[in-house]
Amino acid sequence: MVSCTFDGQTLEVDPGTTILTAARMTGVEIPTFCYHERLSLSASCRMCLVEVEGRNKLEPACATVIAPDMVIHSQSARVVSTRQDMLEMLLANHPLDCPVCDKGGECELQDTVFDYGKGSSRLRDDKRVFRKDDIELNAVIVFNANRCIQCQRCVRVCEEVVGDVALGTAERGLDSEITGVGNSLKDCSHCGNCIEVCPVGALMSVPYRYKARPWDLVKTETICGMCGTGCSMSVEFSEGRFKRVKSDPETGLNGELLCAKGRFGFDAIDGGKRIEQPMIRKNGVLKPVSWGEAIECIASTARDIKTRKTRIQGSISARQTTETGFVFQQLMRQVFGTQDIRSSTRFGGLDTPDAVTALAQVMTGGMQRKPLQSLLEADCIFLLGSNITDENPVSGYLLRSAMSDPNKRLIISSSRPCGLDPLAAATLRLLPGEEAGLLSDLIREDPQISDSAAGAFTHKARSILTEAQDIALLIGTEFLRSSKAEACLRWIEQLVDHFGAQGKAVRLQFLFDRPNQLGLWDIGCLAGAAPGWQAIHTTPPDPDAHVDLHYVLGADPMSQDTQTSSSFLVFHGSHYNHTAKLADVVLPAASYGEEAGHFTNHEGRVQALRSVRSPDQNLVPTREVFNQISQAMGQGALPVAADQVRNKITAEYTGFGQFDQPADHGGNDLAYNWPKTHSPLAPLDHLPQPPPATERRRFLVTGDSLFQSGQLAARSSVLSSLDDGPYVEMNPGSGSDRAFEGMMVTIFSAGGNFTAPLRINRSFDEQIVFIPERFLMEHGKRNLACVEYPRTVDVVLSGRRDPSKYG
Repeated sequence: MVSCTFDGQTLEVDPGTTILTAARMTGVEIPTFCYHERLSLSASCRMCLVEVEGRNKLEPACATVIAPDMVIHSQSARVVSTRQDMLEMLLANHPLDCPVCDKGGECELQDTVFDYGKGSSRLRDDKRVFRKDDIELNAVIVFNANRCIQCQRCVRVCEEVVGDVALGTAERGLDSEITGVGNSLKDCSHCGNCIEVCPVGALMSVPYRYKARPWDLVKTETICGMCGTGCSMSVEFSEGRFKRVKSDPETGLNGELLCAKGRFGFDAIDGGKRIEQPMIRKNGVLKPVSWGEAIECIASTARDIKTRKTRIQGSISARQTTETGFVFQQLMRQVFGTQDIRSSTRFGGLDTPDAVTALAQVMTGGMQRKPLQSLLEADCIFLLGSNITDENPVSGYLLRSAMSDPNKRLIISSSRPCGLDPLAAATLRLLPGEEAGLLSDLIREDPQISDSAAGAFTHKARSILTEAQDIALLIGTEFLRSSKAEACLRWIEQLVDHFGAQGKAVRLQFLFDRPNQLGLWDIGCLAGAAPGWQAIHTTPPDPDAHVDLHYVLGADPMSQDTQTSSSFLVFHGSHYNHTAKLADVVLPAASYGEEAGHFTNHEGRVQALRSVRSPDQNLVPTREVFNQISQAMGQGALPVAADQVRNKITAEYTGFGQFDQPADHGGNDLAYNWPKTHSPLAPLDHLPQPPPATERRRFLVTGDSLFQSGQLAARSSVLSSLDDGPYVEMNPGSGSDRAFEGMMVTIFSAGGNFTAPLRINRSFDEQIVFIPERFLMEHGKRNLACVEYPRTVDVVLSGRRDPSKYG
């Protein structure tokens, strides 16, 4: 420990502690502008200057390390006078337009001037005007150059955390100005984190601009509903209307960070076409009916089908709360008498009991319910089967920040290029489902190393994994779409066991593309798995058997599988989708943001989801609908109140809500009844690398993009404007990029086709083509989105220019 005297108080701090850190530990406020805990040091604003005895000049507290016996003064007359002078110089050219500035009332410069300024100025010259008009850098970020105080926070967060390098400084000295390339940020990820860290009103949100004042806003702290990262965010309303989303540096695993979907996609709450009343299909047309008639129709049909012992299936969206999911599986199992429950209509690889068993064994064995930040402390991070920067952007930001440690090594294998690829020691493009072959090669005693890209990756990755003592496995869920899901899950378990047997610390987490996927699995929304991951030993339904009753809660299975049909289809949800339009009974429900409950993020952390507004007063709550159906069928009452439901959950799943527990506590000490397989798997013969059948034959992969995340993001007008419509992303092959500019791509498969503009990405393997799932669904191309995965398609480019003209 290092001893020092701080404002007359004796302190002992760890070696390497800065004066600013010590001050904040003792509760002493030292003003800063350029300093930010998540960013590299700049020490340029000079607001944190302090006096150190024995030194002639004042020292920046943010960059000065405490030395033994150092005597520090943070409130001396010299320090106070210097702070006043610095603020006076900042205000010399800063426009005093606080009444019209969106930052007014929450501006760090404004607050600092009130706290530390002297209240007058000696400067009488006209203020410098950089630009008369604000610059719209992109569709969501606007820049007022005159307000900028050159703290460089925006530049550093963009480069060091987000990885875009979209902002920079033009000119020098008094002419310095923050800007994007060509005064534009068209190529950035539109996350808005530069707005969040800006201490003044230089960078502002276009959707929020001039919409409200901070003191008029009603704030609700809740959880983002876009992906499984589980970011905390403050949703702010004024006069009952949504205004903006902000993030608190002191809250959640994300701190002040959000992605574009989280920060700008909440307007989805007012988007889309709402289902306003119950309806029953009569003579081929949906007709409004009373709640009682709709519930009796469902109950009577379910009674008849249950008596005939034919197939009943339930599908639930992974955006439903844990409480609602628990009662849903009770409705399916106890009332309808079926185990056929799905909470991931995209994950066709989990349709078999063996695949569910393999998933359960991974979830109850290798899965670590620990803070993501603790996994990122590993000296080797293996990112498998995930485009983390598109599907879980904030998790990607945290991983990028972790990689600032030069001693860490990153390995990436995925079907799609990832924004973290440049930081990786080894990368490989791999078809979904082939992860099993890769993992087999990585741990087998006699690896089949070839001269191919896969062989080079295997050689490099084996070396890194062998040298590492602490390995973090971050696994995407794309392989769960494929028929090889079971094999992949078993090889993931084998990899954890293999390196664990060598004395290495191996920690595993999944990266989910939906906010409550893990939570719904935990409480039994999975065929053959009861709450708490307890096995249900019953005869599984025949996957080819006709479904007589299909109850869909918020999901859209009909948009993904043309083979799925049912004699009686019930859709229960907030907005119309493909499934709702085909349903026999349609029931309205609360939307995301209108119902409180809990989500479980991919760390395994159970988080409170709060409602930001009340649903329509005529709406019957979803769990109450389940209760009324149960009673109409003579099966007794189901729990409705949130507290009552949570008591039921903890009674059936004693480990529910336990997080970051030692290995011998929490969920790990539960007695699971899944069959255990301890014998090692036989090595696979080789890592498949199937060549295209023709020059134009490729494998179609789909999923979330940077601005799209299923039905919720599709309802956001802001996110839809950022994506600028459908596209096909691929590596077009030989030739310059200019030769392919402006071209259209048509995808053919099984008689269907899809045409959209080409988006060139040279980091894709030439065998793979990517289309965001939202656009496939919207355009009715269901036959391209599911059935088999990845699907083989024919790709035709049209409007090709002569490459010779462009060199």
